[in-house]
Amino acid sequence: MKLNGDSGARSDRFSIKDSVLIEMPIPYPGSKEQLKIGEYLTQLDNLITLHQRKLLKLKNIKKSMLEKMFPKNGETIPEIRFKGFTNPWEQRKASELFVATADKGYPELPVLSATQDRGMIKRDDNNINIFHDKKNEEGYKRVLPGQFVIHLRSFQGGFAHSAIEGITSPAYTVFGFKEQENHNDIFWKYIFASKEFIRRLENVTYGIRDGRSISYDEFLTMSFLYPKAREQKHIAGYLSTLDHLITLHQRKAEKLQNIKKSLLEKMFVSE
Repeated sequence: MKLNGDSGARSDRFSIKDSVLIEMPIPYPGSKEQLKIGEYLTQLDNLITLHQRKLLKLKNIKKSMLEKMFPKNGETIPEIRFKGFTNPWEQRKASELFVATADKGYPELPVLSATQDRGMIKRDDNNINIFHDKKNEEGYKRVLPGQFVIHLRSFQGGFAHSAIEGITSPAYTVFGFKEQENHNDIFWKYIFASKEFIRRLENVTYGIRDGRSISYDEFLTMSFLYPKAREQKHIAGYLSTLDHLITLHQRKAEKLQNIKKSLLEKMFVSE
């Protein structure tokens, strides 16, 4: 069709005269095959829509739960709780909960990269070729599973959770819990990714929008509400399940869209 059209002054659009369109040969199959093709593509569209709707519903549920499963400002009890939990949440300063570490001398461990959406991952899995001198790895900081890394100059997504052991840039701040047995790292992963935390962090770290690094010392002045470890585990498990379902439906929708794109190219005759 583009061979018979006129793009005019714009390269991103073209027009075609009615007289030319009428004379253009358009290959098409018999009505029975048209029906089969139409039915198949319609089924694909319905499946894509189904997964997209489920995805949107799950995202809305997660958004609602993140608001209701954590206490509102000035309160110590959340709106929604799991059965069996009634005690008020405890409030402590970050300086009482966390401790920074700078454990070095582990060049045999894999180098980790910080990401905004996947936390700390192996640099080799990041698909980005970043040159670094391996001699410097002796001075890299060790990161243990369950620890966090402050890594961005921007406030959004600046706290990366690590589920694996490795080493990372000495420019980053690595920290963990003072009392590991009293905390669930996945629960705190959701705390540090929440909009409320990011808003509060922006308030204590003046000038952060201008590219200033997040200050660990300023972070330590912040206060946090949190429940006992058992309730933390329940909340973390529920939110992790939601995330797993969201990822599942997102991948299914993307896979179906790719299948449809491929079939639209292969089920029709091209010149």
